[in-house]
Amino acid sequence: MKIKNIKAENYKTYKTLDLNLDVEEERPIILIGGANGCGKTTLFDAIYHALYGLEIKTAKEFEELFNAGVKNNNGGIGDSAIVLEITFSGRVLSTETPYKLKRTYKLINGAPVFSVELNMNGNKFVYGSATPTSQRNENEAVVNKIIAANLPAELSNYFLFDAMKTSDLVKEEQINKLIMKNINSVMGFNKYTSMMAAADALLAERKASKLENGNQRKEYEELQRKKVEAEQNLRQKRDDYAKALQYASDNKEQYELVKQGRNADDVTRDKINQLQQSVADFGNKEKNYRQDIDTLSKELELKVIFAKLAEVVRAEIEVILHEKKRVSENSNESLSNDQIEKITHDIVSFIGDHYQPNCEISESEIVKFVKSQMKKGEWEDKYSYLSDEDIETLGKLINSTYANPLVQLDETRNSLNSEVEVLPQRRAQIEEYRRALLGNDYSLIELYEHNDVHIKELKADIENKEKEIADIDKKIATYDYDIPQVPDPQYDMLCKLPEFFKTLSHRLLMTKKANIERMMKEQLNINLVIYAGVIGRVELSGEKSDDISFKIYHKNGNEIYLSQLNAGAKQTVMQVLLKVLYELGDYDPPVMIDTVMGVLDKESREVILERYFPDLAHQTILLSTDTEITTEHDFKKIEAYVSKVYTLHRDKEAQCTTISEDYFGLVTSEM
Repeated sequence: MKIKNIKAENYKTYKTLDLNLDVEEERPIILIGGANGCGKTTLFDAIYHALYGLEIKTAKEFEELFNAGVKNNNGGIGDSAIVLEITFSGRVLSTETPYKLKRTYKLINGAPVFSVELNMNGNKFVYGSATPTSQRNENEAVVNKIIAANLPAELSNYFLFDAMKTSDLVKEEQINKLIMKNINSVMGFNKYTSMMAAADALLAERKASKLENGNQRKEYEELQRKKVEAEQNLRQKRDDYAKALQYASDNKEQYELVKQGRNADDVTRDKINQLQQSVADFGNKEKNYRQDIDTLSKELELKVIFAKLAEVVRAEIEVILHEKKRVSENSNESLSNDQIEKITHDIVSFIGDHYQPNCEISESEIVKFVKSQMKKGEWEDKYSYLSDEDIETLGKLINSTYANPLVQLDETRNSLNSEVEVLPQRRAQIEEYRRALLGNDYSLIELYEHNDVHIKELKADIENKEKEIADIDKKIATYDYDIPQVPDPQYDMLCKLPEFFKTLSHRLLMTKKANIERMMKEQLNINLVIYAGVIGRVELSGEKSDDISFKIYHKNGNEIYLSQLNAGAKQTVMQVLLKVLYELGDYDPPVMIDTVMGVLDKESREVILERYFPDLAHQTILLSTDTEITTEHDFKKIEAYVSKVYTLHRDKEAQCTTISEDYFGLVTSEM
């Protein structure tokens, strides 16, 4: 596959884009320069989405992709469209075939619609939002099949990639998955698996037919049915597992960004809640202040006048209360009238019994005398005109606690006056924080974390299903003894076919593995600067194409752990692996690299420039700043391999990118 041309209209920073990407056989590199923010990554995206399409679900998403300069100049989007068109060539039965794929996106009545047109050497396949379902499915399947034949979408990220992100792929699970995917899909091992499965199915039919006992035949066929069903289920789970791993890989960076965004939003929301609570507290405080004033006006007599009165008459009242207390205490020590009369009666009776009086004694006179003597005592009540209720009221008047409410109300008023001055500022801060909210759809976090759980579940399901199939195979094998051993050359040959394809696949796998190991060792010793010349071996362990692990060893025998490599070394390992898989694979796609030098140091850059890029692929598109591939030194090192150079320029006023045919002012020789 070779990309000939890319066109775009109204796509992100490009009002119009028409770029010739054709290369000469001896000069396979297209070098595209631009400062940060000038549209390099957008050009990368334009090529990727021209091949595989954009997924635009809402008008908002459409507007975010639409060029802002066109939108502003035209007073809106109107009936303008986003157009992506890629021209490329690919081999069909060893014949070079030209293709032109055009994707158009528009807004109609506020809803995004699309149309796709593929011209394959004069034959057109068209479908879109308005196409009848059956016709759309048919033409869409043809288009997808053609793209997959040249570069499957699931492998595109390994040939069209951002070098800055390659270090994320150099993790044990990811790199093993990449190698397995290439061995199975890119290197064509799936076809041997299919042939082995077909031979197995045919052999099972023949074995069943040879079983003479009807019950045995039914049992055998049922076991075969269960095996086929289990194998289908296993394939589905492996596919789901691969998709889940791919989803995790594709969305990890976005997941981490969104998670950081959610954390930032949570902090912002906390600040908003705090400010809103302070505004609410002010409102409640003001409400309570007004209620206190209203209550004071209704209870002015009790809370103010009585308090003042108690202060003025306190001394006099305390004298009265003290006197009444003394009288009360003395009264408690004297006798009551009934007691006096009873005691007097008892005394008179006693005298009458023991003494002979000269005259008659009058009890009433004695009682009267005693009472008159008691009134003349020290306990005479000066305030007898005051009732007990009066005394209780006077006591409450001077003993009640009187806090001056005006002091507290004045403090509250001053506090409210201070707070009301900052209230507009707090409300403005709330609005600023609301505008600062990122507004992301955090459903990705839940989906990503659910996917992680799903990966673990699928891994366990796959192990259980493999065990189930192994158990079924053991049961099936017991029926071999019941099949009559009658000479049958065709049947005998059929018995050998599954094992033949299995052996063939295994031998080819071992050969491929040996080639990958050999080439990886050679390339790492050249390109991996920190271990150049000391890589002892590269090992792909595992006996099956779906069970591969990748390891690197020093010539002294110790393993060089991928996790311990720095970001630049990881980038180099990934790029070397891609080059090896590219050369050994069945596909022949272009390679497109954004931020080409990523995090490489000076020495690694020189090695990559001189030994890696020139023979990486038949078409290599490099997107670089002038600090990555410099005009002073680096450009000259690859100039002989460069077919075309371009520089992207950002027009801030027009909000678009323009292109010149040079690399930051330099042009290639013999152009």
